[in-house]
Amino acid sequence: MASASRLEYKGASSRIARRAKVGRNDPCHCGSGKKYKKCCLPKDEAAEQEELAKERLRREERAEQQRTELRQARQKFFAPLVGEEEEEDELTKASNAAVDLVQAGRLEEAEAAARDLIERYPEVHDGWDRLGMMYEARGKNKQAADCYRKAIEIIRRQPDYDPEFAQVFVELVDELDPPTARPTP
Repeated sequence: MASASRLEYKGASSRIARRAKVGRNDPCHCGSGKKYKKCCLPKDEAAEQEELAKERLRREERAEQQRTELRQARQKFFAPLVGEEEEEDELTKASNAAVDLVQAGRLEEAEAAARDLIERYPEVHDGWDRLGMMYEARGKNKQAADCYRKAIEIIRRQPDYDPEFAQVFVELVDELDPPTARPTP
């Protein structure tokens, strides 16, 4: 059997497992003789919350990094699609406006802007990408993944898009809607 001090360093998953084994009214695992709820429970819960917050921050940072990569890839690969500079400017402005609305937390307006992009530029992935970003901001990962899948379809149908560009979306879909979480057909 491991000592209490050794258990202390096993990390959050050990604390969760230990809490499952140690009842609130049981003697504390540290050996103080106090009840767990009066001794180490608050400290263990605080550490668990800290771990969860760190994991949430890491996920948010990964998502922001992926969005940045998508924007950079879009700039690199999108330019050949649009023949007229004026149309590209209008699309770029509308697309960027939708991103700004998502980042500002104005999600209803962002959704309307994304749907407008889908209607006005059905051959371009931006509308579906922006709609996916909006769903992500709402915490609706499944719907976001579905939007990104539609963006992938558009990218793969267009010969002017680089195939590697679709891979960025594929990885995002896999993160938001992992294959293990999807229902089997």
